[in-house]
Amino acid sequence: MNDVLTLAAGPTAYRHIQKNGLSPDDISTIFGASGAAKWLAISGLDSAIFGTWMTARQKLAPVDLYGTSVGAFKLAAAARRDPAQALGELAQSYINQTYAGDISAETIAAETDKTLQQYLGDGTPDGLHTGVSEILENTKYHLHLGSVRCHGLLNNTRKGAKHLALSVGLLRSISGMSALGGMAERVVFSDPRSTQKFNARDGFNVHHKVLTNDNFYDALRASGTIPVYMRPVYFVDDPHHGYLDGGLLDYHPVPGSFWPTSDSLLLYPHFYDHFKIRWFDKFSPYRKAGRHLLDNVVMIAPSRSFIRSLPDAKLPSRQDFSKYRRREHIRFDKWQSTVAQSAELGARFISLCRSGDIAAHVRPL
Repeated sequence: MNDVLTLAAGPTAYRHIQKNGLSPDDISTIFGASGAAKWLAISGLDSAIFGTWMTARQKLAPVDLYGTSVGAFKLAAAARRDPAQALGELAQSYINQTYAGDISAETIAAETDKTLQQYLGDGTPDGLHTGVSEILENTKYHLHLGSVRCHGLLNNTRKGAKHLALSVGLLRSISGMSALGGMAERVVFSDPRSTQKFNARDGFNVHHKVLTNDNFYDALRASGTIPVYMRPVYFVDDPHHGYLDGGLLDYHPVPGSFWPTSDSLLLYPHFYDHFKIRWFDKFSPYRKAGRHLLDNVVMIAPSRSFIRSLPDAKLPSRQDFSKYRRREHIRFDKWQSTVAQSAELGARFISLCRSGDIAAHVRPL
Protein backbone atom coordinates (compact mmCIF):
# COMPACT_ATOMS: atom_id res chain seq x y z
CA MET A 1 0.00 0.00 0.00
CA ASN A 2 1.35 3.44 -0.92
CA ASP A 3 1.74 5.86 1.96
CA VAL A 4 0.16 9.30 1.70
CA LEU A 5 3.18 10.98 3.30
CA THR A 6 6.81 11.48 2.38
CA LEU A 7 9.01 12.02 5.44
CA ALA A 8 12.64 13.06 5.07
CA ALA A 9 15.21 14.59 7.39
CA GLY A 10 18.61 16.26 7.28
CA PRO A 11 21.59 14.42 8.82
CA THR A 12 21.19 15.65 12.41
CA ALA A 13 17.41 15.37 12.33
CA TYR A 14 17.54 11.89 10.81
CA ARG A 15 19.85 10.59 13.55
CA HIS A 16 17.60 12.10 16.20
CA ILE A 17 14.45 10.47 14.83
CA GLN A 18 16.13 7.07 14.50
CA LYS A 19 17.13 7.25 18.15
CA ASN A 20 14.24 9.13 19.77
CA GLY A 21 11.29 9.34 17.41
CA LEU A 22 9.70 12.76 17.01
CA SER A 23 8.00 14.87 19.66
CA PRO A 24 6.71 18.46 19.58
CA ASP A 25 9.28 19.20 22.29
CA ASP A 26 12.03 18.47 19.75
CA ILE A 27 10.88 21.40 17.59
CA SER A 28 12.22 24.93 17.99
CA THR A 29 11.31 26.30 14.54
CA ILE A 30 8.69 25.74 11.84
CA PHE A 31 9.11 27.02 8.26
CA GLY A 32 6.52 27.72 5.58
CA ALA A 33 7.27 27.95 1.85
CA SER A 34 5.95 30.12 -0.96
CA GLY A 35 3.74 28.31 -3.44
CA ALA A 36 0.35 30.04 -3.70
CA ALA A 37 -2.51 27.55 -4.16
CA LYS A 38 -0.23 24.53 -3.71
CA TRP A 39 -0.57 25.10 0.04
CA LEU A 40 -4.20 23.94 -0.09
CA ALA A 41 -2.94 20.37 -0.59
CA ILE A 42 -1.29 20.41 2.86
CA SER A 43 -3.74 22.66 4.70
CA GLY A 44 -5.11 19.67 6.60
CA LEU A 45 -1.57 18.65 7.57
CA ASP A 46 -0.93 22.12 8.98
CA SER A 47 -4.23 22.06 10.87
CA ALA A 48 -3.30 18.76 12.51
CA ILE A 49 0.22 19.92 13.38
CA PHE A 50 -0.82 23.21 14.96
CA GLY A 51 -4.31 22.32 16.16
CA THR A 52 -3.44 18.93 17.71
CA TRP A 53 0.20 17.82 17.67
CA MET A 54 1.89 21.01 18.87
CA THR A 55 -0.63 21.46 21.68
CA ALA A 56 1.12 18.58 23.51
CA ARG A 57 4.39 20.54 23.66
CA GLN A 58 5.68 20.88 27.25
CA LYS A 59 8.65 23.20 26.74
CA LEU A 60 7.96 26.81 27.67
CA ALA A 61 10.32 28.38 25.13
CA PRO A 62 8.33 29.78 22.19
CA VAL A 63 8.66 28.17 18.77
CA ASP A 64 9.86 30.43 15.94
CA LEU A 65 7.69 30.51 12.82
CA TYR A 66 9.17 31.79 9.54
CA GLY A 67 7.46 31.93 6.18
CA THR A 68 7.32 33.72 2.86
CA SER A 69 4.25 34.48 0.75
CA VAL A 70 1.51 31.91 1.42
CA GLY A 71 3.91 30.32 3.94
CA ALA A 72 3.76 33.58 5.88
CA PHE A 73 -0.02 33.71 5.52
CA LYS A 74 -0.49 30.22 6.94
CA LEU A 75 1.95 30.71 9.83
CA ALA A 76 0.16 33.91 10.82
CA ALA A 77 -3.01 31.81 10.98
CA ALA A 78 -1.17 29.13 12.97
CA ALA A 79 -0.14 31.72 15.55
CA ARG A 80 -3.72 32.68 16.33
CA ARG A 81 -5.47 31.45 19.48
CA ASP A 82 -7.36 28.74 17.56
CA PRO A 83 -4.94 27.72 14.80
CA ALA A 84 -7.11 25.00 13.26
CA GLN A 85 -10.01 27.40 12.86
CA ALA A 86 -7.81 30.19 11.47
CA LEU A 87 -6.11 27.82 9.00
CA GLY A 88 -9.51 26.59 7.88
CA GLU A 89 -10.69 30.16 7.36
CA LEU A 90 -7.54 30.94 5.37
CA ALA A 91 -8.13 27.94 3.11
CA GLN A 92 -11.76 28.88 2.50
CA SER A 93 -11.06 32.56 1.89
CA TYR A 94 -8.23 31.62 -0.49
CA ILE A 95 -10.54 29.31 -2.43
CA ASN A 96 -13.28 31.96 -2.54
CA GLN A 97 -11.16 34.52 -4.37
CA THR A 98 -12.92 35.42 -7.59
CA TYR A 99 -11.40 36.62 -10.86
CA ALA A 100 -14.34 36.24 -13.22
CA GLY A 101 -13.59 39.69 -14.66
CA ASP A 102 -10.23 41.14 -15.60
CA ILE A 103 -7.24 39.92 -13.63
CA SER A 104 -5.52 43.21 -12.83
CA ALA A 105 -3.27 44.57 -10.09
CA GLU A 106 -6.35 46.17 -8.55
CA THR A 107 -8.44 42.99 -8.49
CA ILE A 108 -5.54 40.87 -7.18
CA ALA A 109 -4.92 43.40 -4.39
CA ALA A 110 -8.62 43.52 -3.52
CA GLU A 111 -8.99 39.73 -3.40
CA THR A 112 -5.79 39.37 -1.36
CA ASP A 113 -7.08 41.94 1.12
CA LYS A 114 -10.36 40.04 1.45
CA THR A 115 -8.46 36.81 2.07
CA LEU A 116 -6.21 38.28 4.76
CA GLN A 117 -8.99 40.23 6.45
CA GLN A 118 -11.20 37.16 6.62
CA TYR A 119 -8.82 34.96 8.62
CA LEU A 120 -7.14 37.72 10.62
CA GLY A 121 -10.40 39.30 11.73
CA ASP A 122 -14.02 39.42 10.72
CA GLY A 123 -13.60 40.22 7.05
CA THR A 124 -13.28 43.98 7.53
CA PRO A 125 -10.23 46.25 7.95
CA ASP A 126 -11.45 47.26 11.42
CA GLY A 127 -11.56 43.64 12.53
CA LEU A 128 -7.85 43.02 11.97
CA HIS A 129 -6.89 44.13 15.46
CA THR A 130 -8.23 40.90 16.99
CA GLY A 131 -6.05 38.57 14.96
CA VAL A 132 -2.93 40.72 15.04
CA SER A 133 -3.14 41.11 18.82
CA GLU A 134 -3.55 37.36 19.28
CA ILE A 135 -0.45 36.71 17.17
CA LEU A 136 1.79 39.29 18.82
CA GLU A 137 0.67 38.23 22.31
CA ASN A 138 0.90 34.47 21.73
CA THR A 139 3.32 32.99 24.27
CA LYS A 140 3.76 29.76 22.28
CA TYR A 141 5.01 31.23 19.01
CA HIS A 142 7.17 34.05 17.69
CA LEU A 143 6.25 34.90 14.10
CA HIS A 144 8.75 36.07 11.46
CA LEU A 145 7.62 37.24 8.00
CA GLY A 146 9.98 37.19 5.02
CA SER A 147 9.90 39.73 2.20
CA VAL A 148 12.25 41.49 -0.22
CA ARG A 149 13.41 45.13 -0.12
CA CYS A 150 13.89 46.35 -3.67
CA HIS A 151 16.87 48.16 -5.18
CA GLY A 152 17.86 49.25 -8.68
CA LEU A 153 15.61 48.14 -11.54
CA LEU A 154 13.42 46.11 -9.21
CA ASN A 155 12.73 49.28 -7.20
CA ASN A 156 11.67 51.25 -10.28
CA THR A 157 7.99 52.18 -10.12
CA ARG A 158 7.42 51.52 -13.83
CA LYS A 159 5.96 48.11 -14.65
CA GLY A 160 8.29 47.75 -17.64
CA ALA A 161 11.32 48.18 -15.41
CA LYS A 162 10.17 45.34 -13.17
CA HIS A 163 9.66 43.13 -16.22
CA LEU A 164 13.21 43.97 -17.26
CA ALA A 165 14.55 43.32 -13.75
CA LEU A 166 12.96 39.86 -13.69
CA SER A 167 14.22 39.11 -17.20
CA VAL A 168 17.74 40.06 -16.15
CA GLY A 169 17.32 37.92 -13.05
CA LEU A 170 16.24 34.92 -15.11
CA LEU A 171 19.20 35.27 -17.47
CA ARG A 172 21.59 35.55 -14.54
CA SER A 173 20.01 32.50 -12.96
CA ILE A 174 20.46 30.45 -16.13
CA SER A 175 24.12 31.44 -16.29
CA GLY A 176 24.63 30.48 -12.66
CA MET A 177 25.08 34.03 -11.41
CA SER A 178 23.31 35.52 -8.39
CA ALA A 179 19.99 36.34 -10.05
CA LEU A 180 18.92 39.31 -7.94
CA GLY A 181 22.29 40.57 -6.79
CA GLY A 182 22.14 44.35 -6.39
CA MET A 183 18.36 44.38 -6.87
CA ALA A 184 17.00 42.67 -3.76
CA GLU A 185 17.69 42.52 -0.05
CA ARG A 186 16.22 39.94 2.32
CA VAL A 187 13.88 41.41 4.94
CA VAL A 188 12.66 39.64 8.07
CA PHE A 189 9.89 41.22 10.14
CA SER A 190 10.10 39.65 13.61
CA ASP A 191 7.94 39.42 16.70
CA PRO A 192 9.14 42.19 19.05
CA ARG A 193 9.84 39.63 21.80
CA SER A 194 12.19 37.60 19.61
CA THR A 195 15.92 37.61 20.34
CA GLN A 196 16.91 35.83 17.11
CA LYS A 197 19.99 37.17 15.34
CA PHE A 198 20.23 36.38 11.63
CA ASN A 199 23.48 35.68 9.84
CA ALA A 200 23.18 35.62 6.05
CA ARG A 201 25.44 33.00 4.51
CA ASP A 202 24.27 33.25 0.90
CA GLY A 203 25.30 36.78 -0.06
CA PHE A 204 21.94 38.42 0.68
CA ASN A 205 22.07 40.36 3.93
CA VAL A 206 19.12 40.42 6.31
CA HIS A 207 17.36 43.74 6.82
CA HIS A 208 15.75 43.08 10.22
CA LYS A 209 12.58 44.91 11.23
CA VAL A 210 10.25 44.59 14.20
CA LEU A 211 6.60 43.62 13.79
CA THR A 212 4.15 46.01 15.43
CA ASN A 213 0.39 46.40 15.50
CA ASP A 214 0.80 49.26 13.04
CA ASN A 215 2.99 47.56 10.41
CA PHE A 216 1.82 43.94 10.77
CA TYR A 217 -0.76 43.95 7.99
CA ASP A 218 1.52 45.65 5.49
CA ALA A 219 4.39 43.31 6.40
CA LEU A 220 2.14 40.31 5.76
CA ARG A 221 0.90 41.78 2.47
CA ALA A 222 4.46 42.53 1.39
CA SER A 223 5.48 38.93 1.96
CA GLY A 224 2.95 37.83 -0.65
CA THR A 225 3.14 40.73 -3.11
CA ILE A 226 3.87 39.09 -6.47
CA PRO A 227 6.19 41.18 -8.67
CA VAL A 228 4.58 42.83 -11.74
CA TYR A 229 1.14 41.43 -10.89
CA MET A 230 0.87 43.48 -7.70
CA ARG A 231 2.09 46.91 -6.66
CA PRO A 232 4.93 46.99 -4.10
CA VAL A 233 4.21 47.77 -0.47
CA TYR A 234 5.80 50.89 1.01
CA PHE A 235 6.42 51.64 4.67
CA VAL A 236 6.36 55.01 6.42
CA ASP A 237 9.85 54.48 7.85
CA ASP A 238 11.28 53.46 4.44
CA PRO A 239 9.32 55.36 1.78
CA HIS A 240 11.87 55.06 -1.03
CA HIS A 241 12.01 51.26 -1.22
CA GLY A 242 9.23 48.99 -2.39
CA TYR A 243 8.75 45.63 -0.65
CA LEU A 244 7.83 42.49 -2.60
CA ASP A 245 7.22 38.77 -2.22
CA GLY A 246 9.75 37.08 0.07
CA GLY A 247 9.72 34.08 -2.24
CA LEU A 248 11.94 35.92 -4.71
CA LEU A 249 14.93 35.16 -2.48
CA ASP A 250 13.48 32.47 -0.20
CA TYR A 251 11.00 30.59 -2.37
CA HIS A 252 11.34 27.49 -0.24
CA PRO A 253 13.38 29.04 2.59
CA VAL A 254 16.15 26.86 3.97
CA PRO A 255 17.79 27.45 7.36
CA GLY A 256 21.31 27.14 5.99
CA SER A 257 20.89 30.39 4.07
CA PHE A 258 20.49 32.71 7.04
CA TRP A 259 18.71 31.12 10.02
CA PRO A 260 20.56 30.80 13.36
CA THR A 261 22.00 27.33 13.96
CA SER A 262 20.33 25.25 16.65
CA ASP A 263 20.56 21.85 18.33
CA SER A 264 16.78 21.56 18.10
CA LEU A 265 14.82 20.48 15.04
CA LEU A 266 13.11 22.52 12.35
CA LEU A 267 9.75 21.17 11.18
CA TYR A 268 8.91 21.80 7.53
CA PRO A 269 5.42 20.88 6.30
CA HIS A 270 5.87 21.15 2.53
CA PHE A 271 3.95 20.39 -0.65
CA TYR A 272 7.04 19.12 -2.54
CA ASP A 273 9.61 16.48 -1.60
CA HIS A 274 12.46 18.89 -2.41
CA PHE A 275 13.38 22.56 -1.94
CA LYS A 276 13.88 25.30 -4.53
CA ILE A 277 15.69 28.09 -2.72
CA ARG A 278 15.03 31.01 -5.09
CA TRP A 279 11.99 31.82 -7.19
CA PHE A 280 14.11 31.53 -10.34
CA ASP A 281 15.26 28.04 -9.31
CA LYS A 282 11.85 26.61 -10.16
CA PHE A 283 12.74 27.00 -13.84
CA SER A 284 15.79 24.73 -13.39
CA PRO A 285 14.81 21.11 -12.61
CA TYR A 286 18.32 20.23 -11.42
CA ARG A 287 18.65 23.16 -9.01
CA LYS A 288 17.63 21.99 -5.53
CA ALA A 289 18.80 22.77 -2.01
CA GLY A 290 21.63 20.54 -0.79
CA ARG A 291 21.47 18.59 2.46
CA HIS A 292 24.17 20.82 3.99
CA LEU A 293 21.52 23.57 4.12
CA LEU A 294 18.96 21.27 5.76
CA ASP A 295 20.88 19.64 8.60
CA ASN A 296 18.19 19.81 11.30
CA VAL A 297 15.15 19.87 9.01
CA VAL A 298 12.27 17.40 9.24
CA MET A 299 10.28 17.61 6.01
CA ILE A 300 6.71 16.32 5.82
CA ALA A 301 5.17 16.29 2.35
CA PRO A 302 2.41 14.55 0.41
CA SER A 303 3.63 11.47 -1.41
CA ARG A 304 3.51 11.29 -5.17
CA SER A 305 0.75 8.71 -4.96
CA PHE A 306 -1.30 11.09 -2.81
CA ILE A 307 -0.80 13.90 -5.33
CA ARG A 308 -1.98 11.58 -8.12
CA SER A 309 -5.19 11.06 -6.13
CA LEU A 310 -6.00 14.79 -6.13
CA PRO A 311 -8.29 16.42 -8.72
CA ASP A 312 -6.48 16.47 -12.08
CA ALA A 313 -3.75 14.34 -10.42
CA LYS A 314 -1.78 17.45 -9.46
CA LEU A 315 -1.31 20.13 -6.84
CA PRO A 316 -3.55 23.20 -7.13
CA SER A 317 -1.87 26.06 -8.99
CA ARG A 318 -2.15 29.84 -9.20
CA GLN A 319 -2.67 29.30 -12.94
CA ASP A 320 -6.02 27.69 -12.07
CA PHE A 321 -7.39 31.20 -11.47
CA SER A 322 -6.93 31.96 -15.18
CA LYS A 323 -7.78 28.47 -16.42
CA TYR A 324 -11.18 28.47 -14.73
CA ARG A 325 -11.85 32.22 -14.89
CA ARG A 326 -15.13 31.68 -16.77
CA ARG A 327 -15.99 28.50 -14.84
CA GLU A 328 -15.04 29.35 -11.29
CA HIS A 329 -17.43 26.80 -9.81
CA ILE A 330 -15.18 24.05 -11.23
CA ARG A 331 -12.11 25.50 -9.50
CA PHE A 332 -14.06 25.92 -6.27
CA ASP A 333 -15.08 22.24 -6.31
CA LYS A 334 -11.60 20.94 -7.18
CA TRP A 335 -9.91 23.00 -4.49
CA GLN A 336 -12.52 22.10 -1.88
CA SER A 337 -11.90 18.43 -2.65
CA THR A 338 -8.16 18.96 -2.29
CA VAL A 339 -8.55 20.58 1.13
CA ALA A 340 -10.84 17.76 2.28
CA GLN A 341 -8.31 15.13 1.16
CA SER A 342 -5.45 16.95 2.90
CA ALA A 343 -6.89 16.00 6.29
CA GLU A 344 -5.61 12.49 5.60
CA LEU A 345 -2.03 13.81 5.69
CA GLY A 346 -2.50 15.25 9.15
CA ALA A 347 -4.07 12.09 10.51
CA ARG A 348 -1.23 9.98 9.11
CA PHE A 349 1.49 12.23 10.56
CA ILE A 350 0.00 12.17 14.05
CA SER A 351 -0.48 8.41 13.86
CA LEU A 352 3.19 7.87 12.94
CA CYS A 353 4.42 10.10 15.76
CA ARG A 354 2.18 8.56 18.41
CA SER A 355 2.86 4.97 17.40
CA GLY A 356 6.63 5.44 17.26
CA ASP A 357 6.68 4.15 13.67
CA ILE A 358 8.03 7.40 12.28
CA ALA A 359 11.65 6.18 12.41
CA ALA A 360 10.83 3.42 9.94
CA HIS A 361 9.17 5.83 7.53
CA VAL A 362 11.66 8.70 7.44
CA ARG A 363 14.44 8.80 4.82
CA PRO A 364 17.56 10.98 4.66
CA LEU A 365 17.23 14.21 2.70
